[in-house]
Amino acid sequence: MLVTSAIVVFAALGFTLWLSYNGLNAARKFIPWKFSEVAHTNPQELNAWLKDPNRTAPLLWDVRRKDEFDVSRLPNALHISPETSDSELKKILKNPNQCIVVYCAVGYRSAIMAERLKSLNHTNVFNLEGAIFAWATEGYPLEGSNKVHPFNSMGSLMLRDDLEAD
Repeated sequence: MLVTSAIVVFAALGFTLWLSYNGLNAARKFIPWKFSEVAHTNPQELNAWLKDPNRTAPLLWDVRRKDEFDVSRLPNALHISPETSDSELKKILKNPNQCIVVYCAVGYRSAIMAERLKSLNHTNVFNLEGAIFAWATEGYPLEGSNKVHPFNSMGSLMLRDDLEAD
């Protein structure tokens, strides 16, 4: 029993350490693999796109919870609840060709939203790899605060301490 407990504690500690050093990078690889039918963009590409006067800026949809959005968000992002019904999304999406970049904390919830938008025949949607965690980690600007809501205790491990909101 003591050996089993020690193994469990050691494994949990090892996972916690691994997650804090590799979690965001692992998510940035796993999510595009799991959601291979979704187009993805990364923070560098999105930042260049937003600054390019020759390209129409995409709509930025933050699909995190409202309490996460209230802490900080990408500049000019709209909060779209992940619980928004398909019929409500259809009302919001008047132009099926309007470019939208969706994001959440690390990209999983937003990949689900991107799949939903595709199923509603929205053809021009991208998921932000690494989402707001990667955006903030790479030093791009935020509105509201320069800190990010960690989503949960696992998210807290993937976010640098100086970026984590209280």
